[in-house]
Amino acid sequence: MLAPPGCVASHNPSARPDIHVVPPAYGDSVPLEPVPRVRLVAIPDDAVLVVRGDELDPRILRADATRFRRRFEEWGRYGVSGFLAANDDEVDVLCETRLERFADIVVFRRADLIAVGVEVVPTFRRPHITLAHPDLDSLVNGLRSCEHRELTNPHFQRDGTS
Repeated sequence: MLAPPGCVASHNPSARPDIHVVPPAYGDSVPLEPVPRVRLVAIPDDAVLVVRGDELDPRILRADATRFRRRFEEWGRYGVSGFLAANDDEVDVLCETRLERFADIVVFRRADLIAVGVEVVPTFRRPHITLAHPDLDSLVNGLRSCEHRELTNPHFQRDGTS
């Protein structure tokens, strides 16, 4: 039996006799998905979106969006991750559970992002979303120019400590 893509066959005699799979070593090339997993559930227009704690630093946005484009090349968009929240209570929960490594967070309304040309795509598992655009400069400039709130994360933990 052949090993799954991205894995290499092992000749370890203690493993199952019909297949021996070893995950790729750190730094090895892993097969990439052609497009991200897009959920079919629509996002409400008045939803609040919590975006990363990078304070909209253009260097970080460009690096992350470029990495996303390389990973999902066939999708034809640059993208950065964010999380969906319906209200400030959910923003607080996200700060505590998903964004605790960021001292600051940025909160957008979906309608404001759409108004500047940034797509808001429900990707991967809820509450994850991808903020996307086919053009890198348009994505970065749209995010930086879009109306938003910058908040201090009350649950920030530097290096895993509060």
